[in-house]
Amino acid sequence: MTTSISRRTALKIAAGAGAAPFVASEGFAQSYPARPVTCIVPFGAGGSTDVIGRIVCERLSVKLGQSFVIENKAGAGGNVGVAATARASNDGYTIGMTTIANHGINPNLYGDRLPFKPLDDFEFLSLSSSQPNFMCVHPSVPAQTLPEFIAYLKANPGKENFGSSGIGTSIHLSGELFMQLTGTRMTHVPFRSSAGLVQGLITGEVKLSFDNFTSPYPHYKSGALRGFAVTSLKRAAIAPEIPALADTLPGFDITSWNGFVAPKGTPKEICERLSKALQEVLAEPAVVKRFEEMGAESTPSTPDQMRQKSVSEMAKFKQIIDTAQIKLQN
Repeated sequence: MTTSISRRTALKIAAGAGAAPFVASEGFAQSYPARPVTCIVPFGAGGSTDVIGRIVCERLSVKLGQSFVIENKAGAGGNVGVAATARASNDGYTIGMTTIANHGINPNLYGDRLPFKPLDDFEFLSLSSSQPNFMCVHPSVPAQTLPEFIAYLKANPGKENFGSSGIGTSIHLSGELFMQLTGTRMTHVPFRSSAGLVQGLITGEVKLSFDNFTSPYPHYKSGALRGFAVTSLKRAAIAPEIPALADTLPGFDITSWNGFVAPKGTPKEICERLSKALQEVLAEPAVVKRFEEMGAESTPSTPDQMRQKSVSEMAKFKQIIDTAQIKLQN
């Protein structure tokens, strides 16, 4: 930390004296990275965000000639790891991933308790992937199609429940938006993890979930679950037979997304180099294919497109959360 503070102070002094900071030189940017780069993933190893991060960092290492090393920092719905990225030295040797939770949902749930400012504490680099949630029901549900299921819920208000992997997750909010748009009522049952949610759905402890696509998909394929819809505006490439919820509920669009950021103040030339490399990596056919095999879509973007995505997502989830009157326990 002392080295980082001294470097920032030195740059400010140099800039104030009319000298161009060394980090802003084109030569410096072209020689970057000169040593390994840490990429903070705000969730545990093996999850979809971690897998996406490892695929991308593997290709960045090849493209830029230095190792991009994953560091998992899980906790508080990803807030711990994203806050660590915000606090890291802004010399270009620490970047991080963020998700729909941290730059879309959590700012509305945590308010002033959020340990970072989503629009002010970061340099946006590029979105990386999106994945729909998968609306699945237990086979005991007496409905074979989505319209039949909506009619069943309206005829039986409050009888059924739906599960999620936690309060305020995109899985939970998918269920809340579904109820708001259909005028139906169900009981929300939060589990501690996606694994627990899938198990609860298979056993019939809960009758419905909107889990991230990859978790229930194998059980849908095996016949253990019935799939009604995906929560994206269009069908998933891996399961084109499953309709989009938006086909029945126009405008329904909740997709779990992620992307890459750097600490605020990371030199512009380095950010541009990273952003360009990310966009190129994410457009590689092999990367696109690996994402599709996970039920995800590669979504390279400009930094401004990523910022605007965060702004629009925060506004969307504020409306859902306020309407449902969702509060986190202190």
